[in-house]
Amino acid sequence: MEVSVDGNIKYDCHELCVLDVADDPYTPATHYRLSENGGRIVYISIDAGVYDEDDYCFPPVLLDLLPRFPSGDWNRGHITRTEERPEPHFAWIISADLPGIAPIWHSRQVEFSRLEICNKVMPNVAEASHPELGDVIAKYARFEWEVAPYQSETEVYHWLHGHNMSPNFLGHLTERGRVIGFLLQKLSGRHACFQDLARCEDVLRKLHSLDILHGDVNRHNFLVDAEQVVLIDFETSVRSQDDGEKTKELQSLKKELLDDSG
Repeated sequence: MEVSVDGNIKYDCHELCVLDVADDPYTPATHYRLSENGGRIVYISIDAGVYDEDDYCFPPVLLDLLPRFPSGDWNRGHITRTEERPEPHFAWIISADLPGIAPIWHSRQVEFSRLEICNKVMPNVAEASHPELGDVIAKYARFEWEVAPYQSETEVYHWLHGHNMSPNFLGHLTERGRVIGFLLQKLSGRHACFQDLARCEDVLRKLHSLDILHGDVNRHNFLVDAEQVVLIDFETSVRSQDDGEKTKELQSLKKELLDDSG
């Protein structure tokens, strides 16, 4: 189960702010991405059973329950409790070399702390504001197991750069220097419907002409306005010269645009 913080509110307590929350996909622990004193970002995990279940997804209460943060230059820590030491405590802290997205191909890099998050559209996607860039879309890996799909999508935007079939890639999003995601042009428009089939087929054919399969051509991955149709969400896109796969994806578009679910 995904646990997420209300996208419009940051919960502050004792100079800590919960930015993101997620259940561990591999172990019975919950992970938190926290801003300390409005700057340094740290990652902590908490074993199941340390606190009441409801407290894990309610930051105002949880922050009051956390043990005192250790001093020092660390960025990852783990909270547990044991029979020998029943009170919640840090079992360990480390200064970890956290994974980042590579290669870096765009000239602009923007530090996450310079963004004002306005609205969380999805756990990893936010409408945000930047002092120079204005309104943008931020897509980023909150936790290290999320880096791989955003690394793939960053590469796809490199392939698409200058082809005018996707939102403009505005730069890499960084956290203390490591790349965790990217910023996109915020576009107005609506999701596609069946009446847009011909225009959606045109942009999909242009994508295929670059030997790229989108991988998920549902109606929500097309943005339509009076001037243009663009594709979004390239997490599952791959290079392919297979004409049969291109035809299969193009033929699936009619069914996808008739599907009003999701």
